[in-house]
Amino acid sequence: MVETNSATALIADSATMNGRMTECYGKIKEYGFYYGTDSTTPHKFVVGVDEYVEKSFSKTVSGLKPGVYYYKAFATNNSDTGYGPIMKFIIKPAGVNDDIIVNLDGEFLTFDVQPVIFDGRTLAPIRAICEALGASVRWSGETRTVTIVKDGTEIKLVIDGDAYINNQLVSIDVPPRIINDRTLVPVRFISESMGCAVDWDNDARAVIITSYDEAAKHVQSD
Repeated sequence: MVETNSATALIADSATMNGRMTECYGKIKEYGFYYGTDSTTPHKFVVGVDEYVEKSFSKTVSGLKPGVYYYKAFATNNSDTGYGPIMKFIIKPAGVNDDIIVNLDGEFLTFDVQPVIFDGRTLAPIRAICEALGASVRWSGETRTVTIVKDGTEIKLVIDGDAYINNQLVSIDVPPRIINDRTLVPVRFISESMGCAVDWDNDARAVIITSYDEAAKHVQSD
């Protein structure tokens, strides 16, 4: 009945959401989008009413603050409302061009050394990541080991070496590295080890981290 298509015209503080009515069973009473800064998409935009034909439609929203936005198309006929899949777009902070950005629960993190991609994995400065996740960090220069602790989980990372969770050796695709006197760690490995969900937006070159607490809050509000 309806599908959600990729957003376009991502310029500064605006974006265009796109959708399509794929089938029409009688009159479509109204159609448009739901959108918001989380996957509950609480805000509704009606694009059109009283249609009888399959068609593409769009809605441009402006005045958006930097962040991650979720949206889905909808169409309502006389008996039911159909929804397209939830998709997302990112409004990047001012001054960010091709730099890799990291967003945690809707907030962009700042770094004194920019994240890098190494062997297909995003590495970012450990202290900024861990402090944002509410974890403590210890550094041992003697063993070149970083220890991260949060909620009973202890992660040990050896520079250019192995990784341990609660003293158990675990697999890690790319070990931490020291770049410009800062320890950079694989964002996905650290975040998922602390119970977070991680997504990568290739168009925006953005890592999107959703903490367990944030995800649980959205489930409770459904």
